[in-house]
This record gives sequence, C-alpha cells and structure tokens, in this order.
Amino acid sequence: MKTYLVTGATSGLGLEIVKNLAENEENRVIMAIRNLAKGLEIAQEIGSNVESIELDLSKLSNIKKFIHDWDLQIDGLINNAGVQFVNETKFTQDGYEETIAVNHLAAFMLTIGLRPYLENGNVLFIGSGTHNPNYPLAKIFGFRGAQYTCIQELARGNSNAANTVQMNLDRYATSKLLTMITAVELSRRFENFSSYVLDPGLMPGTGLARNQTKIIQFLWKNVMPIFRFFLPDTTTAKKSGKAAAWIVSLPHPQNKSGTIYSYNKKPNRYVWEKVILDENIGEEVYKDSMNIIDGYLK
Repeated sequence: MKTYLVTGATSGLGLEIVKNLAENEENRVIMAIRNLAKGLEIAQEIGSNVESIELDLSKLSNIKKFIHDWDLQIDGLINNAGVQFVNETKFTQDGYEETIAVNHLAAFMLTIGLRPYLENGNVLFIGSGTHNPNYPLAKIFGFRGAQYTCIQELARGNSNAANTVQMNLDRYATSKLLTMITAVELSRRFENFSSYVLDPGLMPGTGLARNQTKIIQFLWKNVMPIFRFFLPDTTTAKKSGKAAAWIVSLPHPQNKSGTIYSYNKKPNRYVWEKVILDENIGEEVYKDSMNIIDGYLK
C-alpha cells in the first residue's frame, strides 16, 4: 500500500487530488487539514482508504508536532494548502505575514521535516502563473508578478505596493514563485525523492476566493465558471486534480525532478525561468528559509 499526504484537502483542488488518489484502493490517502471535523466527514464519504489528521499550517509549532508524531513512509506529499487575502494584512502567531508563512514556509518546513520518510517518493508544490510578470492572464486580474526581495523582508510583510490590495496580490504571486524556486532547488539538493510543481491554471469556483468580497465570491463561484470556456489557461479543479494525482503517482524517477507542469500534464509554458532556475536565488531561498524554520525542527 502506498501512502499519500495531502494538505488543504477539504475543498477545491485538494479535495479533487484526494478523490483521484483514493480511486486506487491500494492507496492510503491522508488529509492533513485544520478543520478535522469536516475532514472526518469527507473521508467517510470518499472511502475507507481515506483518513484525516489535524494540521494547522499557520503555526510552525503545530507543524513541528506533526512532523515529530509522523512515522509512516510517504510515497507522495502534496503541498496543496494556500491562502490569499484582499483588504487586510494578516500575521501568524509566529509573527510572519500569513501568505508567505502558509504558502511557502509551511510547505518548505513540512517537506524538510518529513524528508526521512520520503525515500523514493514524490513531492508536489502548487505554483501559479501569477508569479510571472509577463503572464497575460494574470495581468487581467491585477497581478504584476512576484516581487521577490528576500525571505526575511517578505516574512515581515514589507512591500513596495501602493495599497493593501496590490500588496496581497504581490504576496500571493511571490509565495507561488517561492514554492516553484523551492521545488527546483530541492531537486538539486536531494536525490532520495523527486520534487515537482503543478500550475493548476485558473480554476473558477474553488475556495481560493473565500477571503474576497461578497461580490467577487459570487462572480467567482457563479459567473467565472462559465467563462472558463473562453479564457486561456482556465480549467477545473477536477482536471487539475487528475494532473496532480498523475504527477505524484509517477514511478521515481520517471520524469526529471524539478519539472514544472501545467494542468494538461505538459511542462508549463509560462515559467519565469531566469528567476526560478537561477541557482544563486535557489540557494538563497533555501538557506534563508532554513534560517527561519531550523529552530523549530530541532
């Protein structure tokens, strides 16, 4: 039996990943989520090979406990959980801006902490075309691309944006850049597991807009799904979930570790390569992130 661990798995893309992996009854699929009660209900509905375990990715101490208590071989770790804010800047209990903390630091710490259990396994990070300042679709929604400075500055919430809305667009795009850089850097550093990225495309109707205004939430859930037939790189959580399950189920090392995929299972066309593939930036992101989480891992 193979074991897959999925974060942020109670709705949207994460839930579709769980459903796809659970179709194989020989897979053990574990949902690592904050809302344990909801997770238990979902697990019961999907099947006996799905389990739920509590994990709050906004608290590094909780991630530390999760890692300490873990004792299973992992065939696939899917770092799916993510947040995006609009009109407010939120900080975690650890004092870090929450978008960077959850989308990057938490996924980074979970992967590094669980590395002893990932022998010959696959790790999947969730990217986004919003990271690329030259990505046309992202510009429509106000994204200007990632604004990478250094991990410490980003974690403190510092920004050069003119208003809070733009700050949060930048933070989301930057967090996705960091996850993509991380996947590539881990592929350079470690040979005992493979790391990949999935850019799931624009998926109207998912829970990503849960922190948006009521009007935006309505449009996202009820109007935008219709426009997916007309907008490029727009898809569904169901299709992207199949792609994610396919990636983490690949025999190690069938495809090159560090590959960044699109929802169509092909290498992504909109990778900001001069930043993401830069070895100096990769080393900097890795070391600066380790400086933050290292104390929690000891």
